[in-house]
This record gives sequence, C-alpha cells and structure tokens, in this order.
Amino acid sequence: MEGARTRPFREPGVELLEGVHAMGPSSRGMNQGGYSRAYLLEDDDGLILVDTLWDDDAHLILEYLWSIGRIPADIAHIAITHAHRSHLGGLATLRALSGAPVHSHAAEAPIIEGRRAAAKVSLWPPLPVQLVPFRIASQLGLQPHVPCDVDDKGLVEGSAVGSLKVLHLPGHTAGNLAFSWDGDRVLAVADMVVTWPQLGGGWPGFNQDDAAFRESLRRVVALEPEVVCTGHGDPIAADAAERIATLVS
Repeated sequence: MEGARTRPFREPGVELLEGVHAMGPSSRGMNQGGYSRAYLLEDDDGLILVDTLWDDDAHLILEYLWSIGRIPADIAHIAITHAHRSHLGGLATLRALSGAPVHSHAAEAPIIEGRRAAAKVSLWPPLPVQLVPFRIASQLGLQPHVPCDVDDKGLVEGSAVGSLKVLHLPGHTAGNLAFSWDGDRVLAVADMVVTWPQLGGGWPGFNQDDAAFRESLRRVVALEPEVVCTGHGDPIAADAAERIATLVS
C-alpha cells in the first residue's frame, strides 16, 4: 500500500493514500459546514462512505465519485460519526441513490432520523470568530438536515463496518464514533480533531461533555495514526501522530 500523500487538498476531493479518499469544499467552505469533510474507503465488498458533508444534494461527493470512475451504487456502507448537520447533509440523498445501509450509534439514530433535535452548542467562547454563526444557528435551531432512516443502530466499541473497526469516543456527542482502518494506520475521527479554522482538539464549546471528550482525544493520540481524517479542514496526511500529540497534555 502506498504511503500518505501530501499534495494540497483540492475540491471535490483527493486520494490521501491508496484506497483512502477525502472529500469536501476547498473554497467558500465556511458556508458548507465549516469546511466539513467526508471520506471514502475502498473495501473488499465496495466503498465505505464515512459522513456525507453539508449539502442536501451531496453534489461534491457525487462529483468526486464520478471523477474516479465510480457511481453511487458502488457504495456498500454509509457510516456516520455523529448527528450534526455538517456530517449528515447529503445522507438522505446518498442512501436513496446507493441503496447502502446507514450505520450509527444508537444515541445518534433518533437525531439522524429527525425524531429528536441535536443538543444546542454553547454561545461561549466567542473565539474563534468564524464559529459564531454556527453557534447562533444551533441555538435557533436553523438549517436542520433532511431526516434519514438508520438501518443499523447498533454500532458500539469493537463493532465493524466492512473492514472498518468502530471506536466509541464520547464527549463531542454521547454516541460519537471514530473509524479505524488498516491496523489504526488511518483514523476517521470527525470532530475529535479539526484543522479549520486552526488545528485543534474539536471546536471550543461544541462538546456535550468536555471531560469525556478530553479522555477520548487522549485515546486517539495514543493510537499514533499515520493519517487523521478530520471533521473540518484538511485531513492530516503527514506527521499526523506528532501533530495531534500537541493537542493533549
């Protein structure tokens, strides 16, 4: 398997290493879930999609699929890290187009299905300023995602989605998940690690349980991944273990 690549991220996506693809906006991304990211992994029985970006029509994911010669029917599984709009936007569209089952933790499923609202994020702290619009939108209940059925609500620590290993990392949300591939070489951690608007362990004030989040982040760092698939901003495909080690003390 090829090593991680360090070429710049370009919309609609890039192959980080052989069989691992990152997707999302490279411009005007603040209005698309804060430069949210989704990931495709090439598995033995088809593609596994981790999260679905912001836009309801899933246009960036569809554009990237076509650019690599694939179609929605090639998606075998859709795995959701947690139930926030920036990771759920294209879910209903992609489930309908692909017929792929949707997998999540039981705590996230009622939100994904539209039966319960996501917890509001704090208005504090006011920095970084780029996050203020997201805080206000959350408090006012603006910009909800299109509800979508969850086919598998049973993901827990040690579960599998294809060849992906499931890690339960609570704190950001109660049912927050990460997905490990190739012996923890690649970790899709969503909002456990972000690189927009700056490198950080999540966004301040966006966690339901800060103490649990810090413990989960220490666990991510201890795995020393080669590639970190972030939730917002460009994935970390070079010196990943060293860079995320700076996020914990």
